[in-house]
Amino acid sequence: AYMVSLLNIVFDGNSISCDYIPENSSDAGKVTVDAQTREVTNVEFSKYEHGKKMYVAHVRSKLSELLDLGQPIPKEATAIWF
Repeated sequence: AYMVSLLNIVFDGNSISCDYIPENSSDAGKVTVDAQTREVTNVEFSKYEHGKKMYVAHVRSKLSELLDLGQPIPKEATAIWF
């Protein structure tokens, strides 16, 4: 299984953003997703990713899921996949 931790999740009404840390890494990245379109509007990749962008896709999906679940938005979350 793979895992990514979402930290410091912030929803300002227009967008939702968080820091993310891939498994087995201490190198964080940052992702911002538009709350309406659910598209990634800004990203700073974790050096751990080496251009794979796999983790960012799962961070985007998890942030979208949190928006669907509604308030209150948690400050932290975890995405796990196989």
